[in-house]
Amino acid sequence: MRHHDLIQFMIGLWENAPLMAALCAIVVTQLVKVPIHFFQTRKWDLHKVIDAGGMPSSHAAGVMALTTALAYVVGAKSPVFATAVVFTAIVMYDAGGIRRHAGEHAVLLNRIAMELSLGSGNPEKSSGSNGDVEEEGERLKEILGHEPSEVLVGAVLGLLIGGVFGKWWM
Repeated sequence: MRHHDLIQFMIGLWENAPLMAALCAIVVTQLVKVPIHFFQTRKWDLHKVIDAGGMPSSHAAGVMALTTALAYVVGAKSPVFATAVVFTAIVMYDAGGIRRHAGEHAVLLNRIAMELSLGSGNPEKSSGSNGDVEEEGERLKEILGHEPSEVLVGAVLGLLIGGVFGKWWM
């Protein structure tokens, strides 16, 4: 790819309202997770910026922003828009359903693993400074999906961001 072609490609990406809407919605919702987590727990956790799950759903926001901006760019009658609507429904269902249930299963599996390791008299486990048992090895990630309210808030943010980009971007 020549230098000129690369520049044209990058300009094309920048001018692509649906793509920019989706990326912006994902970034905004991931950033918003930090202060929301602080207000819920009174603890700052910058790791929330890259964590899956939590309020609001960046999955829902991203696909809803993409679909909303596409409605402006290609119109509601477009097969591309129809494809995006189906894609959005699947992603939002997955984020609020299947992935959330996988997280609930991870909680149970982690609890079972902990109980089994404590009951086995494993000498490699040691008591931490607060009296809790320190685990060896990795726990399964427990926050994978979203509560329905987290998906809904993400979808509303995505709708707003997608509308702004679809109507006014480039």
